[in-house]
Amino acid sequence: MRNFVKAIVGVRDIHRIAARNIAWNYIGYIYQIGINLAFTAYIVRRLSVAEYGLFLFITSLSATLYFLDLGLSGILVKAYVEMTLDSDRGLLGELISTVFLALVALGAVGVLSSIILAAILPGPFNIPSAYAHESSVICVLAAFVVQINLPGISLELAYQASHRFDRITQIRVLTSTIQIVLSVAAVVTRHGIVALAVVQLLSSALRLFLLAAGLPASVPNAHLSLRRFNRDLLMSLVRLSKWAFLNNLATSLFELLAWTLLGSLSSMKEAAIYGLAIKLSDHLWNMIDKGANIALPLLSISCAEGDLEGIQRIYLKTQQLLFGAVLPFVVLGIFVAKPLIDIWAGSQYTSAALVMQYLLLGVISHAAGYSANQLLYASGQVTKATKIALWEYILSIACSLPLIARYGASGLAAGIAISQLCINFGWLTWAACEFSRTSLLAMVKFVMGGLSWPLVVLAAELLIISSISSHLSPPAVVIAALLSGCIYLGVWSIRMALSLYRSQSEIVA
Repeated sequence: MRNFVKAIVGVRDIHRIAARNIAWNYIGYIYQIGINLAFTAYIVRRLSVAEYGLFLFITSLSATLYFLDLGLSGILVKAYVEMTLDSDRGLLGELISTVFLALVALGAVGVLSSIILAAILPGPFNIPSAYAHESSVICVLAAFVVQINLPGISLELAYQASHRFDRITQIRVLTSTIQIVLSVAAVVTRHGIVALAVVQLLSSALRLFLLAAGLPASVPNAHLSLRRFNRDLLMSLVRLSKWAFLNNLATSLFELLAWTLLGSLSSMKEAAIYGLAIKLSDHLWNMIDKGANIALPLLSISCAEGDLEGIQRIYLKTQQLLFGAVLPFVVLGIFVAKPLIDIWAGSQYTSAALVMQYLLLGVISHAAGYSANQLLYASGQVTKATKIALWEYILSIACSLPLIARYGASGLAAGIAISQLCINFGWLTWAACEFSRTSLLAMVKFVMGGLSWPLVVLAAELLIISSISSHLSPPAVVIAALLSGCIYLGVWSIRMALSLYRSQSEIVA
C-alpha cells in the first residue's frame, strides 16, 4: 500500500498531504468568497431587482449545459490515478488530450442549442419586454462560457489527481480577481448586464489558458496536444461514465426545470430573490467541495488496493471534518438570516432570508452525504450513486411543484430542502456505511465524538445571542454571530484540523 501511495502522491505521509491540500483549497476559497460577497453587495444596489434576476436566470439556465461532459468529470480522477501507474508514460497525456478535445466538441453543441433558445426568448418566461434583446445576447455569451469551462474540467482534474491543489488555487485566485475588477468597471461605466457576461467569458478563457500552460510543469507526464485524439480510449471512458452521465443529466434537468418553473410560474423578482439567497448556500456548498475533493483520489487509491481500513479512515475523517466545519455556518446563518440579508443586499431583498434558511438546511444534509457520494464513485459504484441522486431530484420536484406557484422562491427552496434531508441523511449515508462496513451508529459516534467541545461552545453562543439580541441593532447581531462562528472554528480547529494533520492512528469501525 505505501509504495502504491508514494507512486501516486510522491510523499510518505498521506495525512500531511491531505492537510496541505485542504489548506490550499480553503486559502483560495476564503479569498474568493470574500470578494464575491462584496461584489454582490455592490451590484445588487446598482441594478434593478428585475435586471439582476434576469442575469441570474439566464446564466443559471446556461449552466445546465455542463451535463454535456457526458459524466466524464465523475470518473476522470480515478482514471488519471490508474493511468499514472501505467508503464507507458505517454498514455496520460493522450488521455488528457482526448478528453479535452471531446469536451471542446461537446461544448459547441451547447452553444448551438443556446443560439436556438436565444432566438425564441422571451418564450414562456416572464421576462420584461425591455430586456428581451439583452436576454438573448447573455444567453449566447453564457453558452460560450460553458464551452470554455468544459475542456478546463479535463485539465483541472489532472491537477487534482496529482494533488496539485496549490496550483489550482493560485489560478483561481488570479482569474477571480481579474473578473471582479473588470465587472466593477463594467458596472461603474454603466455597460449593463451584457458587459458582465462578457467579463465572465474573458476570465474563463484566461483560466483555461493558465491551466493548459501550467500542465507540463505541474503534472508529471501530462502533455496537452490538439492532435492526439484516441477514439477507442474515449469510448472506453464513455462506457464507464454512462451512469455518471445520467447523474449529471438528472442534475442539469432538475436545475433547468426548477429555474424554468420559477421563471414561468413566478417572476424575475422571485428569480432574483432565489438567486441571491442561493449564493450563500452555494458558497457553503463549494466550501464542502474544497475540503472534501482531496479525499476522492485518496479513496480511489484505497479502493484500488482493497484497503478496507484505509477506506474507513478516509471516509470517516472526511465526514467528521465536513460536518464540523459547515455546522456553525448553517446554524448561525439560519439564526441571523434576516438582518444579514438586509445588511448585505438591502431591504428590497428581505424575503430572501426565508429562502436562505431553507437552502441552508439542504447544505447541512449535503455535508452529510458528500463524502458518502465520493466513496461510491471511488469504489466504482456509480450506478448506485446515480439511482440515489435520481430519486432525490424526483422527490425535489414533487415537493416543489405545488409550492412554487403559491410561494415562489421560498416554495422552491423548501421542496429542495425536504428532499435533500431525506436522501442524504438516509439512503446515501447508509449505502456508504454498508460499503465501508461501518455501522451507522459507529459513524455517528465517530463524527459527533470529535465535536463534543465545539458543540458545547456553539450551544452556549446561541443562548447568549438569543438573550441579548433584542437589545442589539441588526449589524450588531450579525457581528455577534460572526464572532461566535470564529470562536467555534477556533475550538474546532484545535480539536479537528490539527488532529487530521498529525493523526497516524487507524480507525476500525
